[in-house]
Formats: sequence, C-alpha cells, structure tokens
Amino acid sequence: MLEHPIQRVGAGPRLAAAALDYVMSTLAVIACAWQGWGWFQLVESMPGLDGVRELYAPVEAMLVEAGLAEGLTSLLAASALIGVVYPMVEGVSGASPGKWIMGIQIARPDGKRGDMGLYLRRYLVKHVRPVFATVGAVSGISALGFLAGPAGLVVTVGTLLLLAPHRQALHDKLAGTAVFVRGDVFK
Repeated sequence: MLEHPIQRVGAGPRLAAAALDYVMSTLAVIACAWQGWGWFQLVESMPGLDGVRELYAPVEAMLVEAGLAEGLTSLLAASALIGVVYPMVEGVSGASPGKWIMGIQIARPDGKRGDMGLYLRRYLVKHVRPVFATVGAVSGISALGFLAGPAGLVVTVGTLLLLAPHRQALHDKLAGTAVFVRGDVFK
C-alpha cells in the first residue's frame, strides 16, 4: 500500500482530453469519408435513411459537388465506423488519443495499472449509447436502439460525479476504474 495515495485526475484535464478527442475524431471522420472508408452496410440498412437523405438533400448536393463521391452516405458511414473504432483505442490501451496528449490514463481505483479486460469493461459502460445502438442496428433488435438514449443519458449525467471528492464519473464507478496522471500509475 502506498504511504501517500496518488491523486485522481479531476474534471478539467478530462474535459480537455475529451475536447481533443472530439476534434481528432471529427477529423478522422472527414478523412475516412473522403477516402471512402466507412460502415456503408450499416448505413444502408438504417430505417428512415430515405427521409434523412430527403431532409439533407441540399447538403448532399454540396458534398457531392465538393468531391465526396457518396455525399451524406459517406459521412454517415465514416461516422459509424469512427464512432466505434476511435473510442475502442481507449478500450484497448487505457487512454484515448486525447488522454495521451494530456498525459493521463485509466487505471484501477488504487492507481494500479489496468489490463485490457478492465479497459474494455469501462469502454462498454462509458459508451453504452453507441454500443447499444450499433448492436441493435446490426442485430435488428430495435429495443437496444430504443434503450441506447436513456442509458447514455444516465452515463452522461453521471459524469457530474467527477466533481465529488472521489473524482470518479459514474462509468468509472461502475467499471471499477479511475483516471490518473500517467506517471503516477504503478504496477
């Protein structure tokens, strides 16, 4: 046991990491859309896709004119792909690209380094909304898609727990994790 417990990272650095991740994932979506990379099969099977295309017809025309071959479909397909893959980096390594830049990482609540099982558990809890929506869309179980919104809302509101003295968001509490400065995490 440590003589002086290490401090968990609070809301500020985690918010900065999230902002960096938002910018980088958006750039990744744009890059993938322009390369024609994406989850096109998922997008093509979305209920209501024709209505979305009709609603965004002016945007579609601008995207195609700008050189994006599949227009809105390319953006949706790239968003579906990056929406699952980008956060999975954190689920496998214990730190998103934004967390790496900020010098912070996920670990066990006592500061001990985690393993991939721990990181994936946190990924599934933290990203319950896209996980439910994706599994629902791929499997055709519409109830999962319906539950994605409320479950995601609970996890999002649970982020306010970062302001408590324990500095753990709800997803950290449920997954058994906390976030620390990278150099403070030990084996």
